[in-house]
Amino acid sequence: MALTRMYKPEGRERGMKRFAGPLSIIVVLVFADPGFAAEGDGIPRTASGRPDLTGNYNAATLTPLQRPEKYGDNLFLTREEAAKIEAEEALVIEARSQDSDPNREAPPEGGDGSISGYGNVGGYNFFWIDRGSDAFAVEGKFRTSILIDPPNGRYPQMTEKAARRWAKRESLLQPQRGGNDGSAWWLDIDGPGPFDGPESLPAQARCIVGFTGATPTLPGSYNNYKTIVQTDETVMILIEMVHDARIVRMNSEHPPAETRGCRS
Repeated sequence: MALTRMYKPEGRERGMKRFAGPLSIIVVLVFADPGFAAEGDGIPRTASGRPDLTGNYNAATLTPLQRPEKYGDNLFLTREEAAKIEAEEALVIEARSQDSDPNREAPPEGGDGSISGYGNVGGYNFFWIDRGSDAFAVEGKFRTSILIDPPNGRYPQMTEKAARRWAKRESLLQPQRGGNDGSAWWLDIDGPGPFDGPESLPAQARCIVGFTGATPTLPGSYNNYKTIVQTDETVMILIEMVHDARIVRMNSEHPPAETRGCRS
């Protein structure tokens, strides 16, 4: 994923402002050898001479995680295609950032049947959205997707077990998506309903864990910033979304088996 380092000078060619590739891979590479890059190359360095990633970053991008099917196995956009995407996003931002009509009517009782804002009865407006203003480039080439493997840039097909779990989950959500009329439709199903208590809601909706990942961070509609603090022994990556922190201990022994599945 491309990351913009916020304190780098403006006005450079776009690729010069980006760190390409999954952040976890970057961390491994730059610490693998203190001589990874020569002194005097303009790269910020720690006192020990290693490249220093400390700083604030913005991971927002218009480049989608999965590649739109129309691009097939094509990994790159032309500059014209990238410029068109950016221009279209600018128009969306302008249109959705207009002042709300103070005399508008209330939303329909029970919502309008959509899943936006739980039936479009209230949610984040575009003031809170910051999903980026451009597609990112690697070595001057604009990517069609963040995913590059499989070659089509899309998620692999689910296993049968995962597909069954997904179908069950979707069956519970379908009454909402198919026609939200404001009724408590979940009272007719066995077991707890989706809004019976906080335990029925996913951890992401309760802001217990972030829903953009820890490292590497997947871009989202907002809260795409992160802070990296680096020492010779440790790299800490703090993401804005739900303030998840990832602590990477460099050149350390693997944790004991009983704690290997725990997060730092």
